[in-house]
Amino acid sequence: MSRLHHLYGLLRYLMMLLSGIIFVSGIVLFGLGVWIRYGAATFVQVMGSFSAQLVTISYVCMCLGAILSLLGFIGCYGAWSENRCLIMLYFFIVSMMFAAEVTGVIFILVYKDLVVVTIRGASKDSLRMSYMGPTAADPISTAWNTIMVHYKCCGFDNSTADFTNSVFSANTGLLYPKTCCVDLTSTACDGLDTTQGLIHPKLASMMVSVVLFVRLGNTYY
Repeated sequence: MSRLHHLYGLLRYLMMLLSGIIFVSGIVLFGLGVWIRYGAATFVQVMGSFSAQLVTISYVCMCLGAILSLLGFIGCYGAWSENRCLIMLYFFIVSMMFAAEVTGVIFILVYKDLVVVTIRGASKDSLRMSYMGPTAADPISTAWNTIMVHYKCCGFDNSTADFTNSVFSANTGLLYPKTCCVDLTSTACDGLDTTQGLIHPKLASMMVSVVLFVRLGNTYY
């Protein structure tokens, strides 16, 4: 009987621990949703038409985070107070969420490449169709300028080819904007000179690609 009592106590504390982990995970997920919606506004804007989906995803993250936090609280409080109704409710919700997670993982694995292509395509389309230049004040141009200056890159693939057949190139006749240059005050930075070392190197493109795909699209991967 004593062994059963100790086992019951162990299971009780184990459930409280697991519920605590779920509670913290919910808070983290809620925070991620808030960051995507408000803190990552610059990155969201460069996605162009796809930004609406990212905003929706941010709300989904916040809702799921709130639900997980509530679930963790129910489990932890149910185990601590030994409330059978709360424990049964916790078990039912966890079972349903486990089934949903398995379905979600399968969905992500099946459509992973499609999501990557979609995000990449949306980013490049916004650059070519909506970017107006370093002095433009519209949200997409401002977002791209901020990214190129902050992460020291030129476009999405760090190439003047990113601006070929773009609205920016058609309006200005330039190959790239001033924000592509290593030294923004250089007289050689005229939008036509492509001398090596004048614009940001390829490494910078790799860094910004990681930022865009990991910081914005981590859940999609």
